[in-house]
Amino acid sequence: MSFLLCYRWLLASVLLTAIIQSAFAVDPIKEDPKFKAIAERFQTDFGATIKLAQSKDDVVATNYEIRILEPAQIENAIKVLTWLETEYKRFPAGFFKKHGSKNLVLANAYVSKTWKGPGVPYLPTTIAEKRTNSILVTVPSTFTPSSEFLAKSSIYHTVITYLLDDLKLPDSPLALAKWKALESKDLENESESAKRLLKSSNSREGLFKILWDPFELREMIELAKSDPLLKQRIKIVQAFLSTLDPQFNQAFWENLETIPESQRTISLNNPEDIKNIEQIKSDKAIQSDLSFIEKKWSLKVVWKPGSEVPPMPAKVRLEYSYHTDKKLQSFKDFVHLLREELELYPDEIVSKLNVKNIYILDDFVFRNVKVAGQSFSWLPQVSFAYAISSFDPMKSSSKDFYRRTIHHEIFHLMDSKFSVKGGPIHGTNWTDLNEKGFRFKLDYSPADQPFFTKDNAGRLGFAEPYGMNVATDDRATLYGRLMAEDKLFFERLKTDKILKAKTDRILEFFQFIKRDLGIKSTNPFFIKIEGMFPVKKES
Repeated sequence: MSFLLCYRWLLASVLLTAIIQSAFAVDPIKEDPKFKAIAERFQTDFGATIKLAQSKDDVVATNYEIRILEPAQIENAIKVLTWLETEYKRFPAGFFKKHGSKNLVLANAYVSKTWKGPGVPYLPTTIAEKRTNSILVTVPSTFTPSSEFLAKSSIYHTVITYLLDDLKLPDSPLALAKWKALESKDLENESESAKRLLKSSNSREGLFKILWDPFELREMIELAKSDPLLKQRIKIVQAFLSTLDPQFNQAFWENLETIPESQRTISLNNPEDIKNIEQIKSDKAIQSDLSFIEKKWSLKVVWKPGSEVPPMPAKVRLEYSYHTDKKLQSFKDFVHLLREELELYPDEIVSKLNVKNIYILDDFVFRNVKVAGQSFSWLPQVSFAYAISSFDPMKSSSKDFYRRTIHHEIFHLMDSKFSVKGGPIHGTNWTDLNEKGFRFKLDYSPADQPFFTKDNAGRLGFAEPYGMNVATDDRATLYGRLMAEDKLFFERLKTDKILKAKTDRILEFFQFIKRDLGIKSTNPFFIKIEGMFPVKKES
């Protein structure tokens, strides 16, 4: 009997000890010094408490499957919070203490229970959860080059969603029914960039997000000068914000339009890099290829550390670095690849494009996104850049990617220069080739864009999913695949009638260029183009 009592007493003691230890267990995430520091700043500066989501959170769990944050993800959590802190600081002092959420609740993922699609669902970085006075924050296990851009973009959509949740008056100009009556509708004669901005500004969330992007804000203000409905929408949102906080005045918005010039271009090279290029300078093959490109295209190839980059618009930030001898071989192989691809283009086309510079960069972060190629179309004389930090000359897939990228950027220039109203790739002559009811991603409001990829998985007519963003990228991605002689692309042409029809329009576009500029069929470029498909003779 005494043995049984002792056993029960021992078991009770063990259970009690386990309960006490569980109650007072130290959470390694919350106790991390860097995490504690940023949590204290959010509490002090913004009145927000950083919390860790629990899988059994009754309110949130009604809509989401919660994947809790693990200690191994603490560095990612700190990085995401740092991004959000940067954006929060752009708002007037004290704004979030009065009008922001009281909690930021971190999890590895909040997966909507309404998700029905295949594969991995889209996970926005932030979600407004007004019922618990919270913003839900996703901390991914791994980051992609676009993670920071998407995180910073997400917070503006979430903030305005959170603020509008309190707007219950049906007569408010921000009430959805009133707002829809102010949409800009006549967009046919606008440029692709203007169409994208106007369609985005037709939603309350989209316009609010544009206000915080200096580059797009400036362009939107210019469009508003000839679009009274857009002008009215801007005033409504800005007036709404000023009623919440008088610091949202005209001076605030004017200041937001401009990124200080000293912060627009940031070199990542160190001073010693300027001296570390002797091998590149003395390499005869590299210098021969550079000289050939410069002579044929009548431009300057800019590649040396210490060289400048194009001036950025008032709202764009560029972080960049140039190559040194440390990456001699990859630089050499890329320059030769660039020469081979640029050599194809007829002099008649090259002279019309009037390119000033080609920048060959190592790192290239443009508007918060790491990119492989970019044209600087706002300059009086166009230039473009290629960034090759991920270029691996030993991998055919890497060479093919950069081959496509080279031609992708050049096609944007040709599209802008030679495509005219009524032409084979202009306006509805191109977009009407798509499946009935299809709209490009940038035609949707920001609120609807997260579901775009899922809804259009397997969509016919596109060389790459990236081409579904906007018509200009639709054409450029197709052309890149065409010029890289991508085998899978040519196989798809046998069964995808829409993709084949678009390819025919691209070829027709080049026949117009050939005729208008008097280029002979014996030119290597047209031998390549016309060798892929038989050219239809004009009747």
